[in-house]
This record gives sequence, C-alpha cells and structure tokens, in this order.
Amino acid sequence: MLKWIYGVLIAAFVAIVVGGVVTKAKHSWRAHQDVITTMQENLQKQHRHRDEFIDRIARLQAQPTLSRNERRLVAEREDSLEGFDRMIAVQRAGLSRVQRAFQRTWVGNVFLVIGLAVFAVGILVGSGKRLTREEKQWLASHPQDIPGLLFDPGAHSDNAAPTRNASNFVTGRIKPVNADLLRVTRSRVLSAMGWGFLVAPQGGLAVELYHLYDALAVSDLPFRELEWGGMMESLMLSIPFTLAGLYLLSSGTSNARLDRRDQTITLPGDNRTLAFNEVESVQLNQVLSTGERSFVNSQIQLNLRNGESLSLLSHAGKEQIYVDLIRTALFLDKPAVIPET
Repeated sequence: MLKWIYGVLIAAFVAIVVGGVVTKAKHSWRAHQDVITTMQENLQKQHRHRDEFIDRIARLQAQPTLSRNERRLVAEREDSLEGFDRMIAVQRAGLSRVQRAFQRTWVGNVFLVIGLAVFAVGILVGSGKRLTREEKQWLASHPQDIPGLLFDPGAHSDNAAPTRNASNFVTGRIKPVNADLLRVTRSRVLSAMGWGFLVAPQGGLAVELYHLYDALAVSDLPFRELEWGGMMESLMLSIPFTLAGLYLLSSGTSNARLDRRDQTITLPGDNRTLAFNEVESVQLNQVLSTGERSFVNSQIQLNLRNGESLSLLSHAGKEQIYVDLIRTALFLDKPAVIPET
C-alpha cells in the first residue's frame, strides 16, 4: 500500500513538472512567434512604402516634361528610396538574426530533450545492477562453498592499487564474451551519460553549421560577411560537454581483456599486457571515497608475484563487483581474497 502511495506521489510530481515545462515552452514559443510576426509586418510595411515611392517617381518621370521643382522632387524621392533600401536591409538582417536565434534555441531544446531521454533510458534499463541466476547464487553462498573457487584470505596484499575512476554508481562489469574470453565492459548508464553529454548541446551548433553551409555553398556569401557570434556561442557550449562525453565513453573503465587461450590480460588503460602466471591472487578492496558526498568504492585488484598491485575495475556497486571478482578468480584459477563482512 505504501509503495503504491509513493508511486502515485512520484507520478503526480513528474506530471506537475512536465506540465510546467510544457506550459513554459508554449509561452516561450508564442513570444518568439509574436516577435517574428511583428518584425515581418514592419518589414512588409517598409516594402509597401518603398513601392509607393517607386510608383510616385515613375508617374513623375512619365510626364513629357518636368519642371525644375518636379526634377528636384524626383531627386529627393530617389534619395529617400535609397534610405528605404538601407532601412529594409537592416530590418531584413535583424529578422534573419532573430529567426536564426529562434531556430538555435528550439533545435537546441530538442537536442537537450533527446540527450536527457537517452540518459533517463540508460538509468532505467541499464544501471548495471542486474545479476544473473549464477551471480545471485554466488552472492548467497559463502566463498568456500562456491565450486572451483580458491578462497585464500592469506593471499591478501597491503599494497593497494590506486582506484580507477572512483564513482558512486556501477560504471562497468566483467562480462564473458565466450568460454575463453572475459572483458571489462562499460555499463549502459555510463554509456547513456556519455552519449547524453555528446548529444544534448549540439542542437545550436547544428543550426549554425547549416547556416554556414547555406551561406557558403548556396547563397555564395563572401566569407568576410559571415556572422560568427552564434557559432562561437554554440561552440563554447558544445566543446566542454563533448569533451566530457568522450572522456566518459573512453575512460570510464579499464577496458581490460582476459584471454584464456593466449593466457594474457590486456590493460589498454595502462598500455600493458600480463601473463596469467604473473598473477598471484585476485583481491577485493573497499575504499572510502570522500568529497562533497562520501561513498564506499569497491575495487578488484590483481596482486602480482613481483609484489605489484594493479586495479582491474572499481565502482560503488558492492554486490556487482563482488560477483565480478568471483568470476575473474574462477576464470584465472587464482585465489580470491575477500574481506570479512
């Protein structure tokens, strides 16, 4: 009953937030449209005045003879016509800038919604917390009761390896590719976060690139007459988010590869390859990470025979990293070092 009440409250809160966002978006859209409509009406009014001046000049010039005053009036109206042309050019340029900013804002909003949706879906369906039936059995069993597992608390190493990309959520899992290959894979939530950072800020830049192409390839506008204000603004927003997204997609985990056929462990992040026989044990560490918020960061550590320790995977998913350690120890046929709880 209580769970149902919480669900209703959360749904109501989401509905209120979404309703507020939609209402604000409608008001903003209407305001933008009103501004553009007003500017278009002013531009059309200037065009009508210009056409009236042209018509008056044509009627005067159509007369067989013109007096001195009439010739002076024609010259004055031709000067006024040039003023109208300059004013129309300024208003047309202003309308173009407003429409471009309008497109940049709304296409940017669409890309932002897409980026947030990708992130939300990643959180809902790919948190990395799901366990297989076998992993649940490992979790429910004492390490000594897991078939084939070499459980040896005495193989503990005090030489703790630095944690790799400590986080307060599951950033990766150790997954079997086939019977002879394990790979550290990035979690879906981390991938969704990375792609969200990549997609969300690109709407404004896409609009600016379209206008740049149109100006250079279609309108054949001289390069010196291009407007770069919107492009610079879009790039200043796009570059940091893009770098953050690429970092999350490329550096979220060690991307290690454990190959039983070659008897090797490849650590791309360390640019290093180890032989299975260099590993003495596989150790689980629990490290308290502190900052604005503190959390326990779990780590799978490879203890080498030469006394060195290397981090294979680290994140805050305690149960997930526990079963991943068991899978790694079974795969390598090495002792598992698990702290007492």
